[in-house]
Amino acid sequence: MTDIDHITSKRLFIAIPLPDPTNKALNPYCEQISAQHPQQKVRFTPMLKRHITLAFLGVLSEDQIKSVSTIVREFQHPPVTIQLNTISRFPDDQSNIITALPAPSDELHSLHGQLQRLFELNGIELKDFPKLSRPYRPHISLTRIKNLEDNLPITIEPPIDMLISNIFLYESQLTETGSRYIPMEKAELLNR
Repeated sequence: MTDIDHITSKRLFIAIPLPDPTNKALNPYCEQISAQHPQQKVRFTPMLKRHITLAFLGVLSEDQIKSVSTIVREFQHPPVTIQLNTISRFPDDQSNIITALPAPSDELHSLHGQLQRLFELNGIELKDFPKLSRPYRPHISLTRIKNLEDNLPITIEPPIDMLISNIFLYESQLTETGSRYIPMEKAELLNR
């Protein structure tokens, strides 16, 4: 992980990376979407960049980064298993953003809620992170398709089981070729 003693402001988010089996299980659905829209150039989120965001934090100062890094490093929660069951537009049925959506999961919401509580316990005001205090709507971004008119949602059958065993604090660097995600801290989810 990155040494956080000599850093300046960075654009950060906390997320769940997708395990390899989950990524591979999503690929046929990406191919199906591409086949359904042959007239469009569909670029999918690269497998190594697919994730479920727990908290988008935005640009943080050095002190904020240190606080958030400590929260992630010390985060404790049992592992969680969720099921991905739908490919759909997000956040609504008019959007051009195509995502994989998990079935409703109390455990996933517990994970998000635990993160919110740790922010509050460490004196970090949720009002400083407006996206963290919004209702949590987990999703995995797959692609964007302009002028999408048909064929969604797609049922994932059978549902894809996904084990969540760690979370990461990532830096998001914007480049000419797209975003680059750099892991800064990791929390293993363990049964205690």
